[in-house]
Amino acid sequence: MISLTQLEQYANTLLKTATISDYAPNGVQVRGRTEVRRLVTGVSACQDLFQAATEQGADLVLVHHGMFWDKEPRVVEGGLKKRLKWLLEHDMTLMAYHLPLDCHPQLGNNIQILNRLHLEAGEPFGLYRNSHLSFIGQAPLPLSLSEFVGQLRALFGGEPLVLPFGPETVQRIAVCSGAAPELLREAKQKGADLFLSGEAAEPVYHFAREEEIHFVAAGHHRTEMFGVQALGEHLADQFALEHQFIDIPNPL
Repeated sequence: MISLTQLEQYANTLLKTATISDYAPNGVQVRGRTEVRRLVTGVSACQDLFQAATEQGADLVLVHHGMFWDKEPRVVEGGLKKRLKWLLEHDMTLMAYHLPLDCHPQLGNNIQILNRLHLEAGEPFGLYRNSHLSFIGQAPLPLSLSEFVGQLRALFGGEPLVLPFGPETVQRIAVCSGAAPELLREAKQKGADLFLSGEAAEPVYHFAREEEIHFVAAGHHRTEMFGVQALGEHLADQFALEHQFIDIPNPL
């Protein structure tokens, strides 16, 4: 057991939240019980996750995608009101870490993907507001596109969107989880054979085809499952907490 204040201070320091510019608040978003014994992690704040966390007796729900974003309305109504009501009635804390969790060099979404694909993290990649979100990964040996996509299916599940316009084999692979199709240009500039992200956007098709680089979108939710799990496991080990990751399926 640890106090919520101590846990928040530790996580904020660990993830260097003060040094990373984001478009969402990082750390505690809804403050509940002052002590934390049981931690539930999930990708995105949603009613289904909160209900499942309550059933598990969670004091704290830790997510990658929180409830508040800079460009969203400040009126509390609809789904936001329902979620807040649930958290407040159950005295449960919500904590969220967005970009600081994407880019952490040990626990982050991107390094977790690179490690699981057995890619060596090399050159920094994914420049956003003066911070790099990820790395260029290097495969030990060249892979055919079909071999690499097979690894993605095994890792993430589902069927990735593949734009097969790059070289016959791939070895230098740029990775950025979530919604980062605009980083395809940087991937090409840094000599990547393939860019792996979570989502696609209309311009990537022609850019990938004309610049002869593979583009793969494996799903926003799927590519951002691992960081919050790693952070939850780290906090559980550090402070002797009970921890459970709950996956609320999302096909997007």
